[in-house]
Amino acid sequence: MKSINNIPHLLLLPVIALFAVIPNGSNAQISLTAENMALGGGGTAYLTGYESLFVNPANIYITEKSYSYQLSLFQGAYYYDSLLPINNNLQRLNRFREGVNFYDPANNRLLESESMREDLVERSFGDNHSSRQLTTQSDIYWVGIKWVRPKRSYAVSLRSRFASQYELGRGFYSSSPIHRGGSFEFNQSFRHRYQSLHELSIGYAESFTYLNGLIPQLSEFIIGIAPKIVLSGAYLDSSFDNTYHLETEGGFWVRELAYHQQTSGVLSEQARQYFAHQSPDLNPELHSFSDLFQPTGIGLGLDIGLTYLITFGDDLSVLRRQDDPTDQSLRISFSVTDLGAVYHRTTPYEFQSVPKTITTEQTSSVYRSVYGGSINEHYRLLTEFGNELEFEAETDNAENFSVLLPTSIHTGALFQYRRLKLMGDLSYSIARSAFNNAGLISYFGMEIRPVRSIPLRTGTRIGGGLPGYFSFGTGFETNRFDLNAAVQVKTRNSGPTSEIVAASLLGIKFYLQ
Repeated sequence: MKSINNIPHLLLLPVIALFAVIPNGSNAQISLTAENMALGGGGTAYLTGYESLFVNPANIYITEKSYSYQLSLFQGAYYYDSLLPINNNLQRLNRFREGVNFYDPANNRLLESESMREDLVERSFGDNHSSRQLTTQSDIYWVGIKWVRPKRSYAVSLRSRFASQYELGRGFYSSSPIHRGGSFEFNQSFRHRYQSLHELSIGYAESFTYLNGLIPQLSEFIIGIAPKIVLSGAYLDSSFDNTYHLETEGGFWVRELAYHQQTSGVLSEQARQYFAHQSPDLNPELHSFSDLFQPTGIGLGLDIGLTYLITFGDDLSVLRRQDDPTDQSLRISFSVTDLGAVYHRTTPYEFQSVPKTITTEQTSSVYRSVYGGSINEHYRLLTEFGNELEFEAETDNAENFSVLLPTSIHTGALFQYRRLKLMGDLSYSIARSAFNNAGLISYFGMEIRPVRSIPLRTGTRIGGGLPGYFSFGTGFETNRFDLNAAVQVKTRNSGPTSEIVAASLLGIKFYLQ
């Protein structure tokens, strides 16, 4: 029997271990690791380990303790948000597993009362949001190695990551239109994206000697570059445009309809069935979670970064990098991540409908189920509309296609004075995907060490249309190893809640001479 209970042990281990250590109690983050998750999700100027290959490769040049080699095995983190609150950690683990696996009709959850529907609207849409975006995401760093040399540093890392991101219009759960600009708007659109990537990154960083000589102080311009080979698992991008506009109250609604879907791998079979006007077979026993990770495409990517490091006080790490770790500095960083694309050639499929404009007296009824973001769950949602969605094909083919990696631009600053660090980041997504969001997002974090070996970290994220959270983390760090963990708790208008939406496995790094 193939089901969510048969998720490969290696992929589930970070999440299972995580729920064993966190107490009872979406997403666009630059990287999901224990340290930067605790600091709000940024890290462009903060991260200096092997994981900075995927954030800002220039930072692998910086050392904050004396070592020649850094080694890490099997670190992971996850983020999961939902339309309704989740009561306990065991239930949260089950919902997370459902959210990254194939849709099981047996898990369909109905809104049992009008008050439950009102709670959902208040929690996820507030007073005036036309739509809400939610994400399930996980990063797993299988191995990471960094080695430091007198004039440059090198690193290599193998990472797997997957994300399921969906955006729902307010009209699925509220029958009240939004009044904007003299007209009424009723949004019953959705978009669901899923993507999994396996990346092998090899990079290096060095001081840019020419620029350093132009500045008479203890500072360095550092450049870093990290090319990577990318294998993509199954891919899904489904977009349903279903909006209503009413110019004058009491008149007719103008409804605009369109649909587009692109898939690869195991997800193309149900797509062909649906667009051939058949009922897609959504039996979860037909496929397993591991089928989503079978390669369907291959590509190349590039992460590049620049950091301007200014040291002050008695910090001489610019001159004696391997002997004097950096502990008093100002860093200003800039990076571009995920430049590149993936070419899908295993069972590709694309459908594009002919757009429709319809005049109608009333809007469609609200959705009766709680959408959980499972793979292929959108077919259940479309079925709610019945025969009114007889899409006429404008495009219906099985041609190979390419997809851009989630390219983003990041800039960040970090002020470090011995046991205190203050950081801030700005991130802008160029290519929108399941891993990132459109628009500008800011991150803020602080680290303080009451004892040198015990960091206390906190942070938050600010982004238009994104759920809010506060993050907290701590660890135990010595000259030979680091052990760190973090959690993020959801916030609402009234402040932080007790609901954990993200956490990391206890991440450990070893340092060798």
